[in-house]
Amino acid sequence: MKFTKRFRQSILKNKLQYAPNMRISQLLHILCLFCLQTSAAFAVQASPNSIIVTEVESADIVVDGVLDEAIWASLPMKDDMVIVEPDTLDKPPYETRSHLFYTKKGLYLGVWAEQPVDTLVSRLSSRDRFIKRDSITITIDPSGRGLYGYWFSVNLGGTLQDGTLLPERQYASQWDGPWYGASAEHDNGWTAEFFIPWSIMTMPEGETDYREMSYYLARSVAHKNESWGFPSLPRTNTVFISKFQKISFENVNPKQQFTFYPYASSSYDNTLDNGADAYKAGFDIFWRPTSNLQISATINPDFGNVESDNVVVNLSSFETFFPEKRAFFLEGQEVFVTSARARQRRNGRGTPTTLLNTRRIGSAPKATLVNDFQLTGIEANQPSELIGATKITGQYGNMRYGVLAAFEEDTKLTGTVNDIAFSTVQDGREFGVARFIYEDTSTGARRSLGWMTTTVRHPQENAIVHGIDGHYLSADGKWNTDAQFMYSKVGDISGQGGFFDVTYSAQQGRTHRFSFDYFDDALDINDLGFLRRNDTVGLVYSYNKNESGLKNLKRKSTGMRVVQKYNTNGKLVRSGLFFNQERSFNNNTFMFSQINYFPSRWEDRDSLDNGDYRIEGRWQAEVFAETDQSKKFSVGGAIEYQGEDIGGQMMNYFVNLVWRPVDRFSFAMRLNYQDRQGWLLHHNNRNFTTFDAEIWRPNISLDFFLSAKQEFRITAQWAGFKANESERWEVPLNEGSLDPVTRLAGDADRDFNISRLTFQARYRWELAPLSDLFVVYTRGSNVATMPNDSFGDLLRGSWTDALVDIFVIKLRYRIGG
Repeated sequence: MKFTKRFRQSILKNKLQYAPNMRISQLLHILCLFCLQTSAAFAVQASPNSIIVTEVESADIVVDGVLDEAIWASLPMKDDMVIVEPDTLDKPPYETRSHLFYTKKGLYLGVWAEQPVDTLVSRLSSRDRFIKRDSITITIDPSGRGLYGYWFSVNLGGTLQDGTLLPERQYASQWDGPWYGASAEHDNGWTAEFFIPWSIMTMPEGETDYREMSYYLARSVAHKNESWGFPSLPRTNTVFISKFQKISFENVNPKQQFTFYPYASSSYDNTLDNGADAYKAGFDIFWRPTSNLQISATINPDFGNVESDNVVVNLSSFETFFPEKRAFFLEGQEVFVTSARARQRRNGRGTPTTLLNTRRIGSAPKATLVNDFQLTGIEANQPSELIGATKITGQYGNMRYGVLAAFEEDTKLTGTVNDIAFSTVQDGREFGVARFIYEDTSTGARRSLGWMTTTVRHPQENAIVHGIDGHYLSADGKWNTDAQFMYSKVGDISGQGGFFDVTYSAQQGRTHRFSFDYFDDALDINDLGFLRRNDTVGLVYSYNKNESGLKNLKRKSTGMRVVQKYNTNGKLVRSGLFFNQERSFNNNTFMFSQINYFPSRWEDRDSLDNGDYRIEGRWQAEVFAETDQSKKFSVGGAIEYQGEDIGGQMMNYFVNLVWRPVDRFSFAMRLNYQDRQGWLLHHNNRNFTTFDAEIWRPNISLDFFLSAKQEFRITAQWAGFKANESERWEVPLNEGSLDPVTRLAGDADRDFNISRLTFQARYRWELAPLSDLFVVYTRGSNVATMPNDSFGDLLRGSWTDALVDIFVIKLRYRIGG
């Protein structure tokens, strides 16, 4: 029966009527009923090379990392790993024996890892933090068809990591699941033990007792700076999740799951007069009536951060992207990812293009229409409170779907109008998202077609965005294509755009990528999504070559890229020739170098619609190197040169020190210094100024672990700027380069300083999987200072003049599941 027909029948059966102006909550109710009524099943066929996993009626296993239960010795053993990074595909020097079995409750994995004891690298860290250490990772595709996956890591020492995977190798670490893992050392190496409940993974509903999944097993060997894996799927291979090893089970039909997450928090805000206590309680609910459907809701949510964002000073015309950290929005998030561009790279560089950026939900209130209204400094940093949110995610045959709705409280804002105290109430927003994607792998290739709509309702204006995305991966993995079309309507203004990305790999380690973008000047997805800029038409071509087994090198990666982008008026607004190379040496040191050239182009953003101007051609070069990170002490550093927009230069230096004398303690310090001569910034209207500036950015973190479940962490980040006026410029009335402007007698200096600080001290005790006690102190500032203040004055002022000064105790406990 067709999907649309089933949807109409669901509406009629429940005597509901659809109307274009239907509220988000009403539409969500209809979709919820529909999803429950269509959680049907489809049959699967066994693959010829599928491994039959041993079923055990009941297992008395204590997940402590020690494989001393009798069941482990009776199971089949696999030791088929090869070296995948570097991609030599050679047999590793040490054994890695793995054993799998399952019960009706979940999957058990035991791994015996041979390794000389004096080479073991054991380190504790916060959950999901990537550092150099020994680890075992299993990635599971519950669909068995290369559609989506979950990964689980046990690191030597006991720290756990987990996350999600999308085709072909889009790993993300934001998701956390309630599973169990532990490690233990022995005379010949170490062991890892996993228990992964079936109920934490979305999986197709089976018509029979037979079910097929697929998996990938990896091992990180820190002292060798190598990764081993089974099956043989190195990063230089374009296929990954679609080529996992098939595994088959019988009688795996997870029971209905209901999980209740209550929380209670108490906070003291010292930025308010005489301080202020606040108490809050609420809960999240996760209900999985079948294995392929999950319904979740949050009531009176507490989305206060127990982890601070990085300090960012953005003086450009482009918005900064911040990743999501709130558990409710991360659960089931993978279905809302419409392309590889929708995820930020792991190193945090680059910005995504995505229709759904959940950090918009509960962000600062929408700007008011009151003329000349200026918020106080504290008010400008306050997020909106949420009434609640709900989400449905599931799968029906080849179709996956997701629905999300969230509702904000009205917010009282205080500030000034023409220096007179003034307050007003801003209405909260209503957010809605619907996502459907059809996927087919029956021919060996992967084809998918998706649709997504987002809407933001507010009395000032409504915003709606539609997107259609398509994806194709050839059976041999040589061709990989992603494309997306977008349409937006914000108020009465409509816009459209799209992109497509094509990747071709003629052989392993050689990749060509071609991208085309078109976004008209009216496309606006940023009420709930994220797009760095609209009004652009352009092409990007890149080539990457990876080599391994070279003399004195473990691996070498060489890349080049050509970028040419215009605005819709035909002006070149972004252009560049990029060349970079990475080298990993046999002694585990690493070096990165790049040289880039940016031809002359037009700048059409920084003047804030006060005219375009020409930017000169510029060079950029950088060299970065770091020592072996598996050692107790490691150091890294970089030197970068870059030409400024209209002359002058920027020199950037940074050093990174990491000390881990024992597995329970670490200290890291990163120090960044910039010297800028001729730094061009917009002043107002058509006016610009170049500055000679010094910038310091120290970053310090200290971690101490009482055990793998109890962590005390201190982080401090500061950004200090001192900028002295050099010359004044003006956008020409006729197109061309900026015109110099003579400073008039009596004109005030445009010198400025910036001082921003974030400090956090946090204690976390993991009482049980996804059940935590937090005790957190956070202090932050954004201080306006006099231009002649020293850097010492700036730092002291950022501590004493706090915009954020809050102490929080929060308890969250998982019940059921």
